[in-house]
Amino acid sequence: MSLKEVGASNPALNDCEDNGTASTVRMDDVDQTLDTSLACYSLAEEYDDILGFSDSITIVSMGGEGPVLVQRQDDGDQESIVPESEIPYSYVHNPPIKFNSMHRNIFIPGLEINVEIVDYERSLTAHILNPNLYTIKFTHGPFSWTIKKRYNHFRNLHQQLTTFRASLNIPFPTKSHKERRTSFRNMHNVHQCTASPTMQMKLEKPNKKRKKSSLPRFPLKPDSLVSFDAIPERKKQLEEYLYNLLNISLYRNQQDTINFLEVSHISFIAALGQKGKECLIKKRTGSTRAGQAGFNCCGCLTAGCCIRCSYFCSDVVWSKWRNRWFFVKETCFGYFRPKDGVLRCVVLFDQGFDISSGMYSTGMRNGLQLATNSRYLVVKHPTRRTAKEWMSYMKKVANDTARDFTMPNPHQSFAPSRPGMQAGWFVDGASYMSAVADALEGATEEIFITDWMLSPEIHMKRPAIDGDYWRLDKILKRKAEQGIKIFVLLFKELDFALGINSYYSKQKLVEQHKNIMVLRHPDHARAGVFFWAHHEKLVVVDQTYAFVGGIDLCYGRWDDYKHRLTDLGSITSSSTCSSANNTTLRKPSTVVELDEGGTVASLMRSTKNIAVVTAVDTVDKGLPVLEAGDKLLMAAAQKLAAAPAPTKSESEELPENIKMDTPEMERRNIMEKLKDMGRDLKNKITLSENDGDLGGKSSASSPGYLSDDERNKKKEEEPAKEPLPAGVMSPAPFKSKVVVELDGQAKFWIGKDYINFIVKDFSNLDMPYVDLVDRSTTIRMPWHDIATVVLGQAARDVARHFIERWNATKLEKCRENVQYPYLLPKSYNDIRIDQAFLDVPMQHVTCQVLRSASSWNCGFIEQDYVEQSIHEAYVQTISKAQHYIYIENQFFISLGMGNPTVKNQVAEYLFKRIMRAHREKKPFRVYVVMPLLPAFEGEVGGATGISLRAITHWNYESICRGKNSLLSRLSTAGIKNPMEYISFHSLRTHSCLNGIPVTELIYVHSKLLIADDKVVICGSANINDRSLLGKRDSEVCVMITDEAFEEGRMNGESYPCGIFAGKLRKYLFKEHLGLLEPAPNRAPVDVTDPVIDSFWNGVWRWTSRKNTRLFDEIFRCIPSDNVHSFVMLNKFLEEKSLAVLDPEGTQKALQRIEGNLVDLPLKFLCNEVLTPPGTSKEGIMPTYMWT
Repeated sequence: MSLKEVGASNPALNDCEDNGTASTVRMDDVDQTLDTSLACYSLAEEYDDILGFSDSITIVSMGGEGPVLVQRQDDGDQESIVPESEIPYSYVHNPPIKFNSMHRNIFIPGLEINVEIVDYERSLTAHILNPNLYTIKFTHGPFSWTIKKRYNHFRNLHQQLTTFRASLNIPFPTKSHKERRTSFRNMHNVHQCTASPTMQMKLEKPNKKRKKSSLPRFPLKPDSLVSFDAIPERKKQLEEYLYNLLNISLYRNQQDTINFLEVSHISFIAALGQKGKECLIKKRTGSTRAGQAGFNCCGCLTAGCCIRCSYFCSDVVWSKWRNRWFFVKETCFGYFRPKDGVLRCVVLFDQGFDISSGMYSTGMRNGLQLATNSRYLVVKHPTRRTAKEWMSYMKKVANDTARDFTMPNPHQSFAPSRPGMQAGWFVDGASYMSAVADALEGATEEIFITDWMLSPEIHMKRPAIDGDYWRLDKILKRKAEQGIKIFVLLFKELDFALGINSYYSKQKLVEQHKNIMVLRHPDHARAGVFFWAHHEKLVVVDQTYAFVGGIDLCYGRWDDYKHRLTDLGSITSSSTCSSANNTTLRKPSTVVELDEGGTVASLMRSTKNIAVVTAVDTVDKGLPVLEAGDKLLMAAAQKLAAAPAPTKSESEELPENIKMDTPEMERRNIMEKLKDMGRDLKNKITLSENDGDLGGKSSASSPGYLSDDERNKKKEEEPAKEPLPAGVMSPAPFKSKVVVELDGQAKFWIGKDYINFIVKDFSNLDMPYVDLVDRSTTIRMPWHDIATVVLGQAARDVARHFIERWNATKLEKCRENVQYPYLLPKSYNDIRIDQAFLDVPMQHVTCQVLRSASSWNCGFIEQDYVEQSIHEAYVQTISKAQHYIYIENQFFISLGMGNPTVKNQVAEYLFKRIMRAHREKKPFRVYVVMPLLPAFEGEVGGATGISLRAITHWNYESICRGKNSLLSRLSTAGIKNPMEYISFHSLRTHSCLNGIPVTELIYVHSKLLIADDKVVICGSANINDRSLLGKRDSEVCVMITDEAFEEGRMNGESYPCGIFAGKLRKYLFKEHLGLLEPAPNRAPVDVTDPVIDSFWNGVWRWTSRKNTRLFDEIFRCIPSDNVHSFVMLNKFLEEKSLAVLDPEGTQKALQRIEGNLVDLPLKFLCNEVLTPPGTSKEGIMPTYMWT
């Protein structure tokens, strides 16, 4: 037999011992291979041994002169390789590789593939030549899967591999070939070691010899000649053939073998769950959505008049069939394009899933029609058998691992209720943003963010003493550089209607790194969506930790329970005007003294010098940490005693790379430095050297301001003080008049972040460090908000919603953009949670993810399909409440049933529940906290306040005005005093600016419902039709039910109080009543029982009325129950308040205000029509835009 006949014109293809060196191919090796092959073939003519090959040989390249082989130098024994247990999830985001490449990473390194033929089916009538259908089970590490093949499939594989083997070139020992082999060997070794930190191959015994592998001997006798008694032997032959074949990496990684095994690069990624089922199929083009493709002939074909004509036109004439690699995972399916390896489709199992086959459904005997709520596919399989197998398998998956999403769930949600979850809550943006920053910092694979508005320059932790380290865009850039993939979905606004500038946010983020991908949606004209918005506020990390609430990562949202009104950033008066929000001085170890005219910038300069001196004098000396609200003691007569400026000789001894005179934030951007200096000049308060009185704004020549040169010169002229030990701050021994009267705070709100929405809405967001308002004359609007974090399977559900929206947006906007991939949901099994990941108190709860979703925002095929599970959860929770309901919401727009304008039923179910309590004569309380005014720019009584008055109209229309309002219906139904069951409140605070008392409403942006200290619904949904009906704004909430309880009380009786819901409610009560900080002159208040009359009337409502009266007397606040018309409003505003007339005299009255709780003024402008006039642009808009 000649060399050509056996296809052995190849290098050293026989199994050989590894001697630890890279060898070139010699003709002696080829002769030896021939002898071995001929001997084997002559001894056993029933077998083909031509595929004998050394596993140490690999391919250099497939291009140019053809494949060139090299024997790897470092290939040791397979057993000496420390095997990996899985392929990292990050491989999902690797650049796509075409399927015929020899360098695809498919299998888990170091793990072999076990083969077992577990069953067979024999049919001599239907398949004469290949009667046996073998069921083959493969095991690869923790993964197992089965395939069904006939003998002809084995033979075809063997022929393809034989052809492949015969095509390999003999690399003659020339210099060029030697260089190519050496270059590839080095490249291959580096690739194997650096592909992933978790995929490195570590050799335990490098000098151990390679174990000789058996030859893959293919049985040549066809199955039709194999007797029934010989079938067990035939099974053993095929098992051994496959096993030995798969132990040769060159064959194992060949495309035909991979297709035979029905595996791909996502098969063995543990985070995606079980391997599932895969194969090469044909997909009809244009079948993404029902009715999208094909010739319709004026609708006659879709009417079903001729099935065959219909499919002839759609399949043959107007459509094409493309090869696609189809896969099914635990909760999704999709396909790749083999020619370039690009993921072309991901479809999530949902309640609309359906699969059908047959002539009527597909026009083919071997076709399948797949449909979900968002996609429609028609695929064609090679045979009817495989089509039936796939249909059966997908139905099994839909009823098993995907059952949570294909079967009906409580509240008609897309996700089920999940017991045994962990959840935590956040009140106000400070703690929320800090936790989000920590979560982002700990991300290892993916980050999902979706917001109504996102500000890249937002500082997540404050004050920003670490420069811009905790700035959002810097965090995302840092993670992107580490290889983390970041996906951001933003609401694309109408530019003329909103000033949130999502285009700037997108450009600012994508320019940071290629791993940050941002999509904006919707394209209004193409989608036909002009009035609705994406309103979700979600952050998901690694599909394991999900933050859900009402807090956007944007300007104006960061706040804490103190709800500060001013932020001059340097010096304020501490003796002229005192406020309930002022904090006391910290202990001396955290007090920092600044030079005359000191600012936050000079503080940073001083701390830099401290760090330098510490580094020189001592080692590991801790520095005091500046926290939110820390006092900065302004000592005009002293300079920083703890860290004297280093002398010239000291400076010379310092390392060259240490800068002592430039603060970190100023060093980063000179323009930012100039802007900050301008604001400091504007806001500076003059320090008088003689008497310490407060003066006007200082200039560069005033005593209160010293330039850097003047300050340094002054330091040189002053006598040197005895320095304290390195790292120790001066305890401020001098108590001069200036020290007592002046104090400062670190700056919390920088640039656009300092905002009052009623005074000035967002504009020019591309200039983030330019103030919107003059903070020396305008107070900010405090922001009250609530959010949650959920872990595990509930977080997977939140991620699933994001993935559904992302994939729908990609399909609509950038289908061909490979840089923006489709996303895959992770498995719901074996979720690994790091308990130390978040420093947040977590509770054991049952959690369900709810949403408002429809065709325009989630890509549903049917325009009429809507999910309003948030609305369903609200009304069911209200209906089932036994003792109380606590609501915090931005709006309260809900009318009785039968109203043609407002459709949601929140008010209807509140009415029914209160009437039931009235009939049963049982106490039942409904707490409602909402903002005093909507956050729309404009004056309440002016021409610019039309939008503000429109929202106010619908709030009052729902609460107390008109026959369909809640209070009016309760009174009509026979309840004399509805306030015994339900009361409406708001929040307001006060402070001082330039020595004058000031006040502002606290904007309640929360979307929260708590019932009976057991159930919490929190998210992004307002109480209005926009959020609750499903077909308008897109929303996400979580419904959390406690599983752990503690002793509580309801109406004076013992009651099991849920830890999650109960602690959240008690914290909110304490914050609103001013109980978070100790007040020695105030009687203790117990917030344990929210139902008992002594708390409802004796504490809650009494405190609210008292605070309302004091605010009205001192500040003459707007809105007010004393103003019933625009005429009264103008007169009311003309009169000066006591706070202006007698600032010092109002201090005692201000101290009587307890907390922030006030009454919502239900009689405000009750004699006016607040709806927009028909001639205004707001009046032209449809009514449903406001509701």
